[in-house]
Amino acid sequence: MAPKERPLRPTISHLAWPSAMNGLAAELMALQYQFERAEWWPQERLAAAQFRQLGALVSHAAAQVPFYQDRLRQAGLVPDGPVTPEAWARLPILTRRDLQANQTALTARAYPTDHGQLTSSASGGSTGVPVRVIKTALEALFWNANLVRKELWHRDKPEGHLVLIRSVADAFSAEQRAAARSPAGLRFPDWGPPCATLWQTGPATLMDETLPVAEQAAGLARLCPDYLLTKPASLRVLIAHCRRHGLRLPSLRQVWTLSEVVDDDLRTACQQVLGAPIVHDYSANEVGYIAVQCPEAAHFHVMAESVLVEVLDDTGRQCAPGETGRVVLTPLQNFAMPLLRYEIGDEAVVGSPCACGRGLPVLQQIIGRTLDVLTLPDGSQRRAELRHYRLARLTAVTEYQVVQRALDRIEVLLVLNRPLTGDEEAEVRALAVAAFGPEFTIDIRIVETIARTPAGKLRPFLSMIDPPPEGGA
Repeated sequence: MAPKERPLRPTISHLAWPSAMNGLAAELMALQYQFERAEWWPQERLAAAQFRQLGALVSHAAAQVPFYQDRLRQAGLVPDGPVTPEAWARLPILTRRDLQANQTALTARAYPTDHGQLTSSASGGSTGVPVRVIKTALEALFWNANLVRKELWHRDKPEGHLVLIRSVADAFSAEQRAAARSPAGLRFPDWGPPCATLWQTGPATLMDETLPVAEQAAGLARLCPDYLLTKPASLRVLIAHCRRHGLRLPSLRQVWTLSEVVDDDLRTACQQVLGAPIVHDYSANEVGYIAVQCPEAAHFHVMAESVLVEVLDDTGRQCAPGETGRVVLTPLQNFAMPLLRYEIGDEAVVGSPCACGRGLPVLQQIIGRTLDVLTLPDGSQRRAELRHYRLARLTAVTEYQVVQRALDRIEVLLVLNRPLTGDEEAEVRALAVAAFGPEFTIDIRIVETIARTPAGKLRPFLSMIDPPPEGGA
């Protein structure tokens, strides 16, 4: 879908046309200028550019990050030396356990000051292994630049109404949280940054994902959105409800999804029931955007300007098109806490070069990040997720799993590296009550290990409840 022309929002006063920009807007547009050219390069040229950036990152890590000094030397990667694919492949994989256990050693003693202020980002909601990563403002710039690229690839009506069904940020006021938890939702005048930084957009409305699905559907019918943004587990429940009650959303142009898995069945159901296609991406808090759906197909293009993606088989060999392997990532701009060859816990199928002509590497399918849904005591369903970014503050917790044992009982399994304090146990219980509701009995159980799936995955949420017909009310 070709994006329509969208006039830029001037950031310099008294200048209506042609638009000129400064600050964040200018930085984003400068990156788009480069993205729009680099995405058509052949893969060999893209790979060479990535390895030039890896050279700068490796030199910095060797000098400033204690964790890597011996690893890099043993792999044959030396400061200011060339980074070859052969030497890179000798560098050991960085696991989530490594990241948990070596926070200080993985943090750079110093980093380039023009990369901006430091922030902390938590992840683990899709793996059950909570981790925290230190990042810079430069990382946030590339995150936003990739989001802008996704907008330009897919969205053709920036003046449209965007509805978001997702969790409500802790930073919101009590009044804002109450509005988001009402069927009318919390209304904003525009889509917010970075889109509203660049263009005049339509309004946005936030609805709390914990609203009963019937109220979500009724709210969407009243709001008549052009775009819906939600997570796949929430979307599955919404589609089941709309199918059961014969509801349609004729104004809907696209459904944007993030996190978790989008499979062909969900894409088909969304088109059939809601009358709109899905636009999906592959991202993670630790590393930012990894891949974005092609504007002309359902597979994904790697955001090669900001992340090196390796898909490896059990022997560590790079997978060929059509093969499935574990995803190993290296964010190219994080000099505060470099994640060199970080195994995120997902699998992917490598794709062949895309017919669209872009040289950006292709992931045919992402495997992982599937969440069960919570069944409420009245039989209705909604997406379920513990607030992993808050759980990650508890350094005692190394793994977790939430299990719904009955319609009114939730069990939280924890693997610990030390006993919880009384305050920490109270915080875990409060997180569970906030995530699942006061109508559930919450049992906290400390265990030595948590069982994996046959594929070796730790599922963060597991339901033992048989789903009602067509996914619930």
